[in-house]
Amino acid sequence: MNQSRSQKEPMSRKAKLYWAIGIVIVILVAALLIWHNFFYGNKNAVAATVGDHEYTTTEVAYYYNSVANNYISQAQQYSQLGMDMGYDTSLSPSEQTYNEEDGTTYADYFLQQALDQLQRVTILCDAAEQEGYTLSEEGQQSVEDNMDALYTYSVQSGAGSEESYLRMIYGRNMTKSLFEEMLTNSILADEYAQSKSDSFTYSDEDLETYYEENAASLDSYEYRYCYIYADIPESTTDEDGNTVEPTEEETQAAMDAASAEADAMVAEVQSGTDFNTAAQNHVDEDTAESYTDPEYNHQTDTLGSALSSTYQEWLTDDSRQAGDVTSIEMEGSGYCVVQFLGRERDDSSYQTLTYRNIEVVAETTHNDEDDTDLPTEEQRAAAESEAQSLLEQWQSGDATAESFGTLAQENSDDESTRDNGGLNENANRDNLSSTLTDWLFANDRQAGDTTIVEVTDSSGNVTGYQILYLESFGEIRWKYQATNSLRTDDYNAWYEDLQASYPAELTEEGQNIPNQQ
Repeated sequence: MNQSRSQKEPMSRKAKLYWAIGIVIVILVAALLIWHNFFYGNKNAVAATVGDHEYTTTEVAYYYNSVANNYISQAQQYSQLGMDMGYDTSLSPSEQTYNEEDGTTYADYFLQQALDQLQRVTILCDAAEQEGYTLSEEGQQSVEDNMDALYTYSVQSGAGSEESYLRMIYGRNMTKSLFEEMLTNSILADEYAQSKSDSFTYSDEDLETYYEENAASLDSYEYRYCYIYADIPESTTDEDGNTVEPTEEETQAAMDAASAEADAMVAEVQSGTDFNTAAQNHVDEDTAESYTDPEYNHQTDTLGSALSSTYQEWLTDDSRQAGDVTSIEMEGSGYCVVQFLGRERDDSSYQTLTYRNIEVVAETTHNDEDDTDLPTEEQRAAAESEAQSLLEQWQSGDATAESFGTLAQENSDDESTRDNGGLNENANRDNLSSTLTDWLFANDRQAGDTTIVEVTDSSGNVTGYQILYLESFGEIRWKYQATNSLRTDDYNAWYEDLQASYPAELTEEGQNIPNQQ
């Protein structure tokens, strides 16, 4: 039998860095973990040009250190989860190879990413200025929040002052005013990019045309899957302390055994055995217990674009028939048995909706034994009773969205939505907890429905209850995905046209920045 592993999709071992709104706050927090960041170059020397803009070594070093800080922070977080990004946080970027083929170091990679980001911010800020687009109130508040947080982080780091803290992160020539200017530009660039993307709109005819060309990625799929992992021997240490990896023969033997196990499961399912029943005969004891649940790893309403790369091509093949089952190799780790159950264009499943909530937080009792503050059973029951009473109070009145909002303003413990009547507009199913998603996006859900759900902490402890009210539906899932894909294509085409007018180049001073870190 095979070794126990999670029945979730294996992750790539090497990740890349992606920029997104909110990155500056991440930089500030991550900076507490950085190995070193001192820049001793000439602060006024030109380090890069983007179009007709010139940038100093201090400005380019800001982007370089931002990239490095975020990547190193990600590597540390992955390491804590037992995953390897391929980056050794104990070594400097210039001591590690990023690309074996061309010998590029991580320092080279970080510097190129920094130049790309500098080019992006320059292009977007120029475009925003030409269009008369200015930073929104929310954007300005984000700048102010980051500047306020700067003081807190400077105290936590023991740097002595905000400017000392900034110099520790971005180099000795960084100043508070320059940091605020670059921070503002970054947030403005992100805001304008979103605004520009949102400006591309499409008719129903446009979406239908896109669907016809991309049905495989926009249809919804129903299927089951089971991972049969190869029992590859773990690495050992010899008497001299050297790591001894399993031989190719040992690895191949384990893969062959997993292949035979997967093929046997496929044959069982093809002979009429229920998929989850067959799975119990071919996985380890712990995983077999999970498969006693008939719904375990039974996937429904999954868009083709969201399918695992392991079996996406097979499931989306136009020739697939309900009941088809196969075994697919997962290179170096085992095999996946997958069964196709159905495919359709779902015109009744939503990606976004608007709902209201009223949160009732339970009182807590301190436990000296483990130094925690959690509700007792009686306190949880009292919170649930209060939530039920509030729901009944609303139901006994005119039971409208407005009256629910009034009740939320007067009673909700959710400070983020209370003043707005518990309103959560255009909530995206991909950004909500499974508890909320399961209820709000259920197939039979209708506007006006209400319920009470548990609120739990990160350890699964019930800390209160939420009363939910579904106000209205937003966008159909496949149309939402089609719109996003079209916008991405149109935005990228627009941006690439502008790039031609903004060539980005590093000077000798700029190319030398990693060597001075």
